[in-house]
Amino acid sequence: MPQLPYKVHELTVGQLSARSGAAVSALHFYESKGLISSTRTAGNQRRYTRDALRRVAFVRAAQRVGIPLAVIRDALAELPDERTPTATTGPGSPRSGAPNWTSGSASSSNCATG
Repeated sequence: MPQLPYKVHELTVGQLSARSGAAVSALHFYESKGLISSTRTAGNQRRYTRDALRRVAFVRAAQRVGIPLAVIRDALAELPDERTPTATTGPGSPRSGAPNWTSGSASSSNCATG
């Protein structure tokens, strides 16, 4: 995995792809669905803040267990901009107000069936 200098506050789509393991097309798709966001340079290139790495990891993990993108988006929307989910503040934590997917308190209608 390529190492980034600590000073780097924004990532290109290629850097985000390499660091997250998600394809560039998947990152564009996540952005179109409101799961991650970017800014544009003067040359119209996407730039992602470092919190996008954790958001992509969160999205991919949630997808693997069958949680629909709409539910993931709603959970991430509970967080302030440039804030990443953590064990104490992420979706499902007591402070988040979002569904707790691990304790079974989310309704089964919110989860995709395999």
